[in-house]
Amino acid sequence: MTLRTGVARDYYDFLTQLEAALCGEGHAWGLLYVGTGNGTLAGLDGTTGGYRGSAASIAEAFSITALDAERFQVIGTTAGDLGTASVGQPFETDRLRFRINAGSVPFVAGDGFTLNTSPAWTLVRRYGCRNANARTTNLASPIAVFDNRMDTTATRPVTDLPAHATIEMIGPTSVRAMTLGIGDNGARGPAAFALQRSDDGATWTSVQAWSGQMWPTAKMRRTYPVTSAAPSARFWRVMITAAAGGDPLEVNDVSFHTDLNADFELEDRAQWIVQAPGLDGQKAIFIGAELYEDSARAAYNLNWYGFRSHNPLRSLRTQVNASGLRCLPLRNGPFAYWLAINGQRVVIVARIGTVYVSAYLGFVNAYEPPSIHEYPLAIGACGSVEVLTPDMTDANFRCFFDPGRYSLVANCPDNVWRVHANRYAVGANEYGDSETPGKVYPSAMSTSGDRAYLRENLDGSSPVLPLILGSSNPRHPLGEFDGCGWTTGFSTASESRIDHESTAWMAFQNTFRTSPDNYFALKLD
Repeated sequence: MTLRTGVARDYYDFLTQLEAALCGEGHAWGLLYVGTGNGTLAGLDGTTGGYRGSAASIAEAFSITALDAERFQVIGTTAGDLGTASVGQPFETDRLRFRINAGSVPFVAGDGFTLNTSPAWTLVRRYGCRNANARTTNLASPIAVFDNRMDTTATRPVTDLPAHATIEMIGPTSVRAMTLGIGDNGARGPAAFALQRSDDGATWTSVQAWSGQMWPTAKMRRTYPVTSAAPSARFWRVMITAAAGGDPLEVNDVSFHTDLNADFELEDRAQWIVQAPGLDGQKAIFIGAELYEDSARAAYNLNWYGFRSHNPLRSLRTQVNASGLRCLPLRNGPFAYWLAINGQRVVIVARIGTVYVSAYLGFVNAYEPPSIHEYPLAIGACGSVEVLTPDMTDANFRCFFDPGRYSLVANCPDNVWRVHANRYAVGANEYGDSETPGKVYPSAMSTSGDRAYLRENLDGSSPVLPLILGSSNPRHPLGEFDGCGWTTGFSTASESRIDHESTAWMAFQNTFRTSPDNYFALKLD
């Protein structure tokens, strides 16, 4: 599959790297092998699981068949013959990229790999402001400019004009309307101003200007539509050059809008939405994140949501039938990460110091057919409040594969989101959750402690069991996490490789927990 590992500078850089991994190329998955030789198909650099799609990938199956010990013919069901791959050499096309590594037993003619590809994910939305530092102004009492309140006012002496209110977004978009508000005196409202855009925050272009504006009512607000479509930009500002006769200039609100009917404003919290194509390339799986920063708490988080359709006029959290947030706490500094991607889901693991946080975002492998369970979307991370930090030790601070209250939610066949919880906290203690019907098995065996007795196999290898989402009331197994399994921590540590049934896996712990019953395995394919 598309397996990516790397180091992010901080949580914001991680989001940018995640976007590039999801949307920058197609994805490969489902590797199988039948043959005599014991070599492997891997990434271009020879790493396990690193084989990938490419820019022109579509939903397609590939057969990679040995002509002899050194050469393989690569054929796609749609692409046709893509040529010959040589053992030990990178094979790169606009559909597929990999390398075949020789083993101790040579390949023979007829040995064969098969795998599938799916298209790249699509970036749907990337805008809003990362934090308060992305909203700037030269008006006095700057908080009043963007706080969306009527009882606060920002000022600037007329002799010191122009005044500006500027936003820097996490991605470019077009502003189609702007709202200004005034204080208690209409004569101190803005009379002449312009909306300006910039790609870099240094060179500005005027989009539209207004003059002769009068404000007959105190605390009045007025929205100004932009009559000409302006190119998208990351930086936008209103530049005020004159007041309506009074002194000083007073402004009590500035807002920028993508649409007059949108229920959110561009100076608000940053939001990011992608659409996964599904394994068949025909799905529309919507997943989004809000960026959350609180430096006082040392909270730098991606708060994840899932939903069935996308309305561009609604904010991320007000999308129809949204899942509610599941928080992945990260940091404002470097950390290592792992991404496992295919067309229907991404699994994220991040190492924050000695803590491992993880998220599952996308479809599970449903047991029922699409005619019954059409949209088996699961959104799981480490909790359901936005202010988590990686140094927490609360019993509810748990990962999706053994969720606390309430780090995992799944869309069921009746299109209702249902939470899943295996454990819950009372003070400093934790207990098995017997109230929430949604469970993840076999992790839920922790309710009675039985899971602690599951050990390594008799030959010393680690077991890998399916991670099953289900309900205990009514009893209804939904499906399995795609590419994730339960494993034991006996004789295993985080980042250990597990070889199970001819497939490579990697073990990771449940946040800060290192007892043997708190691990899962990520399939490296």
